[in-house]
Amino acid sequence: VTIIAPKYRASDLRVGLAMDWGNSSPGCVGWGAALPDGHVSVFDEYKFQRLTAKLLAEAVKDKCADWKLKRVPPCACDPSLLPANQNDVGEWIGLTLIRHGLPVFRVSNDRVNGWQRVHEALAIDPGTGTPWLTIHPRCRYLIRTLPLMVQARLNAEDLDTDSDDHGAAMLRYMLMG
Repeated sequence: VTIIAPKYRASDLRVGLAMDWGNSSPGCVGWGAALPDGHVSVFDEYKFQRLTAKLLAEAVKDKCADWKLKRVPPCACDPSLLPANQNDVGEWIGLTLIRHGLPVFRVSNDRVNGWQRVHEALAIDPGTGTPWLTIHPRCRYLIRTLPLMVQARLNAEDLDTDSDDHGAAMLRYMLMG
C-alpha cells in the first residue's frame, strides 16, 4: 500500500474492499485505501466470472495475503447479496462469502447518490490540486471501462446498466461504503 501513498504509514490507511457480484456477467472486487486527508486510492482489482462464492472468497483472501494484510478487510457490496431480514430462508451469496472468510456488508444501492459520490471523488481537491480519487495503473479493468460509462436514456442522473458497468459499480459501492 505504501507504493500508492508514500507519505503515509500503513497504519494511517483504512483499507477496504468493494464488490459488484457477477456470475454470467463479470464481477469485480476492488481494494481501496482511505487516506487521512480524505483522498481515496483504488490500488488493486480482481475481475471474475463464473466463480462460486466460495472460490471468490478464497481468491480474495489470497490477494489480501499477497498484500500482506493482517486480515481480510470488510467488503462493501450490493444489498441484494444479503437477506433483508432474519426470516429469509436459504443461504444468500453474501452469507456464503462470509462463511468462507470474506466479510461482506451491504451499502446503499441508491444509484443517483452513488454516482454523485463517484462524480465528487473524480473532482480536484483545491487544497492539493490532485483528484480526490486515484486509481492505480494495475486496475486495468476499471481504467478501461470507467470512461465508457454513459448516462441512462431515461434518467440523466443514472448510468446505462446495459454497458460493462461492473468496475464502475464496484467503485460506487466502495465510495458509498
